[in-house]
Amino acid sequence: MTGLRVLAVADSDSYLKWAAWSLARLRDDGGTPAVEPVAVVVRSPLAPTPEQARAAVAGTGLTTPAVLSPGAVGRLAATHRPDVVLIAATGPVAELVARRVLRATRSGRRPALVTGLPGMALPATPHGTGWRRWADAFVVHGRHEADPYRAAFARHGAAPHVVLSRLPFLDAAADHAAPAGAPPSGTPSRTSPRRVPGTPHRVVVAAQAKVPATRDQRVRLLDGLARLADDGYEITVKLRARAGERQTHNEPHPLDVLWTAEHRRLGRSADEVGFAVGPMSDHLTPGTALLTVSSTAGLESLARGLPTVFLADFGVGREQLNEAYLGSGCLYRLDEVAAVLRAGGPTPDPAWCEDGYLHRGDDLGPAVRALAEQARTGTLEARDAVVPWSWPRYLWSTTRSALPVALSARLTR
Repeated sequence: MTGLRVLAVADSDSYLKWAAWSLARLRDDGGTPAVEPVAVVVRSPLAPTPEQARAAVAGTGLTTPAVLSPGAVGRLAATHRPDVVLIAATGPVAELVARRVLRATRSGRRPALVTGLPGMALPATPHGTGWRRWADAFVVHGRHEADPYRAAFARHGAAPHVVLSRLPFLDAAADHAAPAGAPPSGTPSRTSPRRVPGTPHRVVVAAQAKVPATRDQRVRLLDGLARLADDGYEITVKLRARAGERQTHNEPHPLDVLWTAEHRRLGRSADEVGFAVGPMSDHLTPGTALLTVSSTAGLESLARGLPTVFLADFGVGREQLNEAYLGSGCLYRLDEVAAVLRAGGPTPDPAWCEDGYLHRGDDLGPAVRALAEQARTGTLEARDAVVPWSWPRYLWSTTRSALPVALSARLTR
């Protein structure tokens, strides 16, 4: 085989990050044949801003991708003739892209279709698998995810190859892991009593759009962070998007907006909690601890060997998207964080790490190369036109993607 052509199509910041890092891993894994990666963003209200796109691909060696209409994605598939298309998009958009790719390549050999979710993927929902039932392969990132997804796809009469892959950006995180006992860099912004050498002085919070869910809960989170500042910690909330920017999930109560509105009522000065954007890797430096409810940034932090806390204040379960962190040894309440960090941070459970998302197994490269061989020899399973999982949602997605991004975003609000 000559160079293996892989086209990745993403629709939002988190999916683009996953796609870009997956392409970088395939390109750099030394497998035969070598991978020739191309990434694009499909036009939709979720399309990342240029700043978000640059942050998503930072460190991968890929350039900021072009934004194409679904029709243009189909034409690219017809002319570029990829062996594999990695469709990294929210369910309805992923289905739309799959339909366009199959339609554009029906007169010749079709590419293999690979998809997945950009982080922790449980529970395996009927809608999530229904929109992706056309896949030749579905990527999971923890061993405990494989069987639930096989069962969920089987209920649709589908049986994609379920591929175990380590979350790709965790490899880069592990390469930058702080050595045990490394002293923190820089100096804390305040004097912290009872701080021992080697413990963190800075706390980075991975913000999320969906959790905590309510305005009151998010104000409680900000208040708890300000109390950590009283203990001498420099607090930075790492935002996925600035207020008004779109991301994978709608964010009804952006934390930076809430802080501006509420800090005086909480008896706080504005500079007690800082806010930042950009690649998460820029913020996960020695001397830093990471807090989150359920963001995969917590896994990135653990891979770097940094103190990591999953916040339990707002519940633990499917609604909070943090059920996977049960048994991690890293679940604590905000009012426990200062004491835990003074002791050096939580110790993650080794068995949880291996059974969950910090395993070392990765089958993505061999799976993609096998699928590419099938695509080139025309031995992939036949795929008729994908019937939309939900016609109303499909038509809505088609309409939104056909409009300019700015207008489509206004219709979505």
